[in-house]
Amino acid sequence: MQFAEVAVDFPDDHSRTFTYSIPEDLGVVVGDLVWVPFGPRTVQGVVFEITSAPATEVYKIRPITARTIDGPFINEHLIRVARWVAEHYRTALFTACSLQLPPGASSRLRTWLLPGIIDRDLTKRERQAVGYVMENDRAPKKRVVRRLGLGGTQIVDRLMRQRIFHTESDWEKPRVTAVYSRRIELAATELITRELVAQYSENGSRRRAELLEWFLSGKVAQTKSTLISQFGSAAVKWAFDEELLKIRKIRRDRDPLADYFVQQEFAHSPTEFQRDAIEQICTQILANRPSANPTDRQFLLHGVTGSGKTEVYLQAIETCIAAGKQAIFLVPEIALTPQTLQRIASRFPGKVGILHSGLTVGQRYDQWWRVKKGDFPIVLGSRGAVFAPIQNPGLIVIDEEHEWTYKQSDQTPRYDARAVAERISNETGATLVLGSATPDVSSYRSAKSGRYRLLKLPDRVISGHVSGVSTANSTTRMAKVEIVDMRDERSDGHFEMLSRRLIDSMRDALQAGGKVILFLNRRGSASFIQCMDCGQVRRCKRCDTSLTFHRDSDDLITKKGKLVCHYCNYTINAETKCPSCGGKQMHRSAPGTQMATEMVRQYFPGIEVVRWDSDNAKTAADHQRIMDEFVNSEAGVLVGTQMVAKGLDIPSVTLVGVISADTGLAVPDFRASERAFQVLAQVIGRSGRGAWDGRAIIQTFNPDHYAILAAADQDYELFYDTEIRLRASQANPPFTSMIKLTHSAGNVEVAQAQAERMAITLKAARESHGETGTEVLGPTPGYPLKMRNMYRWQILLKGAYPERLLELVPPGLLWAIDVDPA
Repeated sequence: MQFAEVAVDFPDDHSRTFTYSIPEDLGVVVGDLVWVPFGPRTVQGVVFEITSAPATEVYKIRPITARTIDGPFINEHLIRVARWVAEHYRTALFTACSLQLPPGASSRLRTWLLPGIIDRDLTKRERQAVGYVMENDRAPKKRVVRRLGLGGTQIVDRLMRQRIFHTESDWEKPRVTAVYSRRIELAATELITRELVAQYSENGSRRRAELLEWFLSGKVAQTKSTLISQFGSAAVKWAFDEELLKIRKIRRDRDPLADYFVQQEFAHSPTEFQRDAIEQICTQILANRPSANPTDRQFLLHGVTGSGKTEVYLQAIETCIAAGKQAIFLVPEIALTPQTLQRIASRFPGKVGILHSGLTVGQRYDQWWRVKKGDFPIVLGSRGAVFAPIQNPGLIVIDEEHEWTYKQSDQTPRYDARAVAERISNETGATLVLGSATPDVSSYRSAKSGRYRLLKLPDRVISGHVSGVSTANSTTRMAKVEIVDMRDERSDGHFEMLSRRLIDSMRDALQAGGKVILFLNRRGSASFIQCMDCGQVRRCKRCDTSLTFHRDSDDLITKKGKLVCHYCNYTINAETKCPSCGGKQMHRSAPGTQMATEMVRQYFPGIEVVRWDSDNAKTAADHQRIMDEFVNSEAGVLVGTQMVAKGLDIPSVTLVGVISADTGLAVPDFRASERAFQVLAQVIGRSGRGAWDGRAIIQTFNPDHYAILAAADQDYELFYDTEIRLRASQANPPFTSMIKLTHSAGNVEVAQAQAERMAITLKAARESHGETGTEVLGPTPGYPLKMRNMYRWQILLKGAYPERLLELVPPGLLWAIDVDPA
């Protein structure tokens, strides 16, 4: 007999498996999704290991109930990665595996209750439950529990144990499955069909002959009704009775690229720096035996904006798939997917699969299975695509690797796609390439210390095309940057959002035929609304955040609007009275992209303005539509949030304006300066990527801040040297590691009390076990304190090995654990 170690779908603060016996007729393998008994329930689980003897002495080993068809779902190397994710990010094994399962794979067993034998007096609530089941002959357990309310689960379980309820089980319908189309086609051979056509043409049965001739012409029908309307019911019934026609089910692929058209392109001639990077990466891809030292095959590609990093990626991918391997290409947001897809699909038409949350669940289902079957040698997607079910990974590319969106922070497991990719590289020998113009400080320090191999692209390039053939790249200058001190604007009496220098520069750029990008990392018309009578700032009643004012349109004449919470989407009418004093006079402060768009239209009434933020771009199709509108139309100005700072390559953009460089500097985070520098340097890099020189204007009230000065000079080394010294002096990452513990409760006193108790316990364990190298910071209120009606308090562990404290004091399931929080 064989045994399986199974990670079950059950809340658990330990990354462990449970032992089950394998029935002889089941054929279970590693990576299978199975159903197993777990206490009184039947739950799903993933098989992690097959053994000939149980891993531990168990009094009674129960058998696996069933195996989900179409498995195994998870490749063996990803099983090992899932174990690492569970251990490193301190989550249950099944939760780590859930990232790797196809949409719809996770389903549940539905329990039905039937009347049994009543051999005792029932309580009032028991009579209520039994009466409902008897009235309906049978009822779902979930529904009965819900009708009983608080304590319903215990009541129903007791009635089940006492046989007052009998139970039946069936599988819930999957949330998504394959889609099939019906097609009616010829079942008889062509020779027999032609003989029948000749026969019925001569004896007067023209309808039968015409029906068969129609199919002989190569046509097919979807339904019988369409045939009946054309040839009559008698002829159609005769053809089916004689088995001349058949109905065939054909799987229909919900292809997100079905209507996508690209013109094939060919490789560009690389510059000297590009060629050196390509050669080093491809050497590792083609190595027969990957180096035992992972640092040999893990690269950080540091290239200035517009330096041709994508061309390096594409030529590395070409080498990878030519070697019979597969590649994963990650982008930080689905907003970047359309433009990246255009570049990859034009080089490798028909070879790119897409995995990201912007697809419908049906599209994700079909794309996942096609990747699993090997239909696509290249997978493009956001952070979750790092778990793509490819069999033979040869290359993983992480573009814009500095972006915090590679870290999942809002749900378990709170993994970092960069760390997971590094682990996959270690497990499989795949080559890893991290690329950015503004690398994460931790990544750059790793490269300088030898953990990654550092590759540099110091020059900008312009690619030309003549008759579909790529010409050699030529270099171009970086954008010329000017800093405008907004304090001087105020002292001169100019209080508008756009400085006089920026307005003049926009006028010059537009008159010369160029396009302008304005960056403001704040949505809406105003970031907060303040009562003029009492000074109260309007806040969300579910979150501890100010409400943002949004106009109902971009028209300045329109006065109506709404107040929106950007955390939970709570919305109220902007004209409601102040809840504190009843006042109606409201002052709008800290304007956002919507107000910026209105102001540009005021100054340039004849210019078309496009706005790009998450209010009007919620899907990948929306992002593509807005970008196409700006690139291909007469639109002269694009106003947007951080979406306009990431990866856009629009040669016609000759001016970038940063409306407020100070927005990110006020965030309570030790990475605030790094984030500010990165977004400024990235958005400046959108200017001057074509044949025309580029310019950029940075508006700020802190013109001497080192992050702003380094971004204006586009000098990453200058910023890095300053930032790394500050991190070292404050013992912040990368010199230490961090773990954030968050407790949430509906009552603020309860949340605070639980956090204070945990902090006291952690500090006591720190002293008693000699873990003085780890600091216990807090507890402190979360930022924001209240979110979606839950109050959040947090504790921060900082040190070389903060996880040791969690081994001594396991927080339990009521605490959210975020390792290396973003």
